[in-house]
Amino acid sequence: MDSPTCPKCARPLTDAQNFCPGCGADVRGLSATADTYSGPWAGKVIDGRYKLLEKLGEGGMGAVFKVEHVRMGKVLALKVLRPEYSLDRQAKARFQHEARVVSKLSHPNTIQVFDFGDLEDGSLYLAMEYLAGRDLAWTLRAQGPVSEEKAIAIGAQVLASLTEAHEQGVIHRDIKPANVMLLKRVDPDDRVKVLDFGIAKLVEGEGRKHITGITDFVGTPTYMSPEQGKGESLDARSDLYSVGAMLFELVTGRALFLGPTPMSIVSKHLTEAPPFLADAAPGKSLSPAFEKVVRKALEKKREARYPDAKRMRAALLDVRSNLGSLSMDFTPMPEEGRALMASRADFDRFERSLRVRRTLAPVLVVALVAASGLGLWRWYDREVARATYAVEREPNDLPLQATRIALGTEVHGTMGPAEADRSDRDLYVVDVPKGPVTVTLAGVNDLNLSLEVSELMPDPAGDGTQKRQQLKRKLFLDDEGLGGGERVDAYQSQSGRAYLRVEEAAHYDEPRRAPREKANAEYVLSVRPLEAKGQLEVEPDDSLALATEVGLGKPVTGFTGAPVPYPPPREVGVTTFSSVDFLLAAPAGPVGAVSAVVVAPQGGKLLALDAARFETWEVKASLGSRDPKVRAPPPPRCTVVGTEPELLPLGESSRGYALRVQPAPEGAPPPGATYQVAFISDGPTGLAAAIALASSLARKAAGP
Repeated sequence: MDSPTCPKCARPLTDAQNFCPGCGADVRGLSATADTYSGPWAGKVIDGRYKLLEKLGEGGMGAVFKVEHVRMGKVLALKVLRPEYSLDRQAKARFQHEARVVSKLSHPNTIQVFDFGDLEDGSLYLAMEYLAGRDLAWTLRAQGPVSEEKAIAIGAQVLASLTEAHEQGVIHRDIKPANVMLLKRVDPDDRVKVLDFGIAKLVEGEGRKHITGITDFVGTPTYMSPEQGKGESLDARSDLYSVGAMLFELVTGRALFLGPTPMSIVSKHLTEAPPFLADAAPGKSLSPAFEKVVRKALEKKREARYPDAKRMRAALLDVRSNLGSLSMDFTPMPEEGRALMASRADFDRFERSLRVRRTLAPVLVVALVAASGLGLWRWYDREVARATYAVEREPNDLPLQATRIALGTEVHGTMGPAEADRSDRDLYVVDVPKGPVTVTLAGVNDLNLSLEVSELMPDPAGDGTQKRQQLKRKLFLDDEGLGGGERVDAYQSQSGRAYLRVEEAAHYDEPRRAPREKANAEYVLSVRPLEAKGQLEVEPDDSLALATEVGLGKPVTGFTGAPVPYPPPREVGVTTFSSVDFLLAAPAGPVGAVSAVVVAPQGGKLLALDAARFETWEVKASLGSRDPKVRAPPPPRCTVVGTEPELLPLGESSRGYALRVQPAPEGAPPPGATYQVAFISDGPTGLAAAIALASSLARKAAGP
């Protein structure tokens, strides 16, 4: 048989070579001994469902194959343990432990595991998503060190994966370049995947017990934390040390510590201070802020490191924000057809079609809820789906799939690739107590994220006798444009539960367009109680019909949102914004003439307008938009409220005396700032509201 040649430069290869000596290309699997396309495994169907296509790699305990699911026609990766090792109880327990651990994790930066089982010869297998890419170890060998910007982008994604793992009580224990894969995609950004949680350890529940045959002294010496080298019990901060060692190598091209033997390297982790980046990579420009993050992660005492992966990731992203935009142009790979690669959603759909026990509970719940109403939904919700998560769990497109989140917790989500003309949609559900809450959605560069808040409301049936349930939209947030976040304060749930949907779409000031795609576009969502006293506005109140009712004699506190245009851009169909507030006087008995006293947030400006005048203009503008012969009137002029309180006389609208308030386009206060309004009249209530407002401001000025 002819000797194999490098497919890139055609140089002859020996059986022992894994990388071409001429061009550095990865040639693993091309030698005769690798048996990639021939031998006893070629074309074999594993467990009646996985057809072996080619060998991707081989290690001491087994091999990894590219396979096709014969029923789905989807491509996966299959990790197979050698039969002789599966007879070893310790090796078998470790392999099954890997399957159990990784199947708990669903973060986009963590490799997804779909299935595992036994073969007739005693071998064990693990079915996982197929990744078309190169690991970081290959990148370092073939291309050398990367830039600081790329190292930050890689590290941030690794830490995002570890955040979910650590919150699930899982420590990876072997973070290194060989266990980090770079996926080449059709869009400009690459995604990082963390691999091989095979020596991970659960630190909660039953995982507190040692797995047979696995001690704490396990990992790779080059990236091993001091406590790992001592054989001490580990926590999440051990992984952060390994990330620091990996970041050091990524930007310098050399390991953190060098030595003739593994034990000599471990000894240096225990006793020697890490070298400075400038000494390890002289002449390379690396920022002091990046050096500070790496050195903090490499502290000998775990108490001196970052307390968790989330904080270290935030520190890295702060460094990146000061560096500006960056390219994620990693190692090119032949692009695999994404439609042919199995995803968790593909696998779950197929498995549901085969395993009735998996589908019986949710299908029965859906059918019974539709027939019997709200009670069974509450039963399902109470008995089946009470766990909460700090990381989005896909799929979460439907109410029964919604990722349950906790009040007051920041939740990390990811906008996935768009399908056709529809963006990825992420649905969350949160129990909201009685009282106001604040909802925030962090912005993502180059994307316009919108946030919809809905509630499951009883809906009368057709015969008027039964109650059904229906999700009804209560609030829509899309005030900010590209890269901007969304925020609303004083949202009041009626049912005690809110469903939140995050989606990417064209903003009102953009031409119509298809959803943008951006790989690994991460956002942060939170719902938290609003700590405020006194009478508050009630969101949504962005129209006269939804105005917050305010009694004469009491001041009301409102909350600012993002600056929005005035007048509203009716030509694109946007008439209301969450940043706009309507406050309605609701007096008891005759009131006479009514005015509003408005006090802006300190250092900010508001636009205030008599709602009756705005209502009149809206009607005339609407007529003008339908009949070209009718000339639309100019919008009424608003009063700019700044450092001094303003008194605005009010006319009577269709709903009574009301005030329209929004942030001023110039000099707007930050979202979430508070302003105050009081309605006064010359009726029996007199100046009670103005006096109450003055007292409130005096207390506020005096402080707590």
